[in-house]
Amino acid sequence: MTDEGLYTAFAAAIAGPDPEVDLFGAAMLIARLGGHHVDEHGTARELDLMAEAALETASPADGAEALVDAINAELYGVRGFNGNAAQYNEPENSYLDRVVARRTGIPITLSLVYREVAERVGLRCDGVGFPGHFLVRCGDPSQNLYIDPFHGGARVPREELLARLRGANLGSTSPESFLAAVTRRQILQRMLNNLHSLFRDQRDLERWLATVELLLRLEPWNGALVGERGMLHYRLGDPSLALVDLERYVSAANPGAVSSGALRLLDELRLLNKGSEGT
Repeated sequence: MTDEGLYTAFAAAIAGPDPEVDLFGAAMLIARLGGHHVDEHGTARELDLMAEAALETASPADGAEALVDAINAELYGVRGFNGNAAQYNEPENSYLDRVVARRTGIPITLSLVYREVAERVGLRCDGVGFPGHFLVRCGDPSQNLYIDPFHGGARVPREELLARLRGANLGSTSPESFLAAVTRRQILQRMLNNLHSLFRDQRDLERWLATVELLLRLEPWNGALVGERGMLHYRLGDPSLALVDLERYVSAANPGAVSSGALRLLDELRLLNKGSEGT
């Protein structure tokens, strides 16, 4: 799949109201950033098998807690899933197919695995964007059944989570808001933000740019991302695209928020463009 094909497919996967977002399909498209062959059907089949095994132990009629026990037994007891604390910053931890194959990952992707299996067994499972971590909440929201997929599916009492939040610097934000379910788009945004930071730190310009392109499908209003894309286009040798993005970024942004580097580069690109028009 070409870059444009990837971006078009991702835009289609996230189209419509949030409940209609194809979370699994979009996550598998993100996995294509790794440059390896992504077997969407094979990964889906593995998740199906995990769910089928869990349903041999418990059924929806047994309730949320019994289903959680069954999922935990299959994922952690049988399959050996675990949090990849030793290589936490490996990009592969953010590719859902590799997480399923290697049975290790980071909180957001292990939570996505948990969520996918839960949906297949008929258990409601919502993502919870806890600061610096990621959890899932299973069953009816009133049950307050919070699970930590990174730490072996451990149950975490709501009061313990609130105590941690009260000890954090949250500004004016209510601690309870961090225990609410996040949207499908927010899950994808968080996955991409992780990769964005990794590729930026690694100076992997092509994957950095591809991640920015996907983020812009989720956040088309984000002028800072447009400016960043312009800088990347320039560094990758495409001044014409860089000029378009930087013009858009500077014209839309608050003047005080525009970086001096972006302004200098824009002046340089304008001169370069003027010179090419005069030849």
